[in-house]
Amino acid sequence: MKQIDVWTYIKVGTGFRYLQDATKGRRIHGDSFILENIERFLKILDDFQLHVTRRASVRLRTLQEKLSKKNQDAALSSSEAEELREAVKAIRSTFSAETKGIYSYVVTEKRLDVEKLIHDTKALFAPGVFDQLSDIAQSDFKEAGRCIAFECPTAAAFHLLRGIEGILRQYYIVFIGPTSADITWGHITTTLRKKRDKRIDHHTLRHLDHIRSAFRNPTQHPEKTYDIQEIQDLFPLVVDVTNRMISEMNSGSPAIQNTTESTT
Repeated sequence: MKQIDVWTYIKVGTGFRYLQDATKGRRIHGDSFILENIERFLKILDDFQLHVTRRASVRLRTLQEKLSKKNQDAALSSSEAEELREAVKAIRSTFSAETKGIYSYVVTEKRLDVEKLIHDTKALFAPGVFDQLSDIAQSDFKEAGRCIAFECPTAAAFHLLRGIEGILRQYYIVFIGPTSADITWGHITTTLRKKRDKRIDHHTLRHLDHIRSAFRNPTQHPEKTYDIQEIQDLFPLVVDVTNRMISEMNSGSPAIQNTTESTT
């Protein structure tokens, strides 16, 4: 996947038109003049892998080489302007036909900030929280953000629920101790509730039980799918509980960032 700003497409069109309408007296060298527009167009052919149009651009590349040898103050002559127009005209049909088979997709706005979903998931959590998550949990939340932005909501649900379950196991280790890898989510919250540790907020445990019963368990079944609105409801729930667990773990263990899952 490539991130390409819309202005790139606009420049391709305006630059191509500029070359197509070349007239006598236009400067050859310098910003936004003849040679730069030719170079930009040929680069676009490489960037978009337009191999057919690239092969059809022999005349344009030959003219580019010839014009590049002129002095810095040179301008197009009448014959050069005509030669350039003809070279571009010869490419146009091929360029048009080949680009019609290439599509660009626009990320639409969401209730959640799309820029943060794609590039800065960390900013969607309370300050300092994301850095205290395990590498795997961070990766899952980043992937969930991208899946929401690109409208793959069911995939996002899997990543969100994987991420929060990993943090829940960290939470268990801080307040209970090492655990086996196969301990269930339900068993973890039940054990924590029996701990009677004032640092464990039972509101957090109720939120975790809700996420388990309403989201985590149904998601394990192949018939469950999410739409883009459902996943945007789930994401803040997961963020809220993550923020709560990290806050409580910090009160229980200042060295939370060094806590890792272990097995017995």
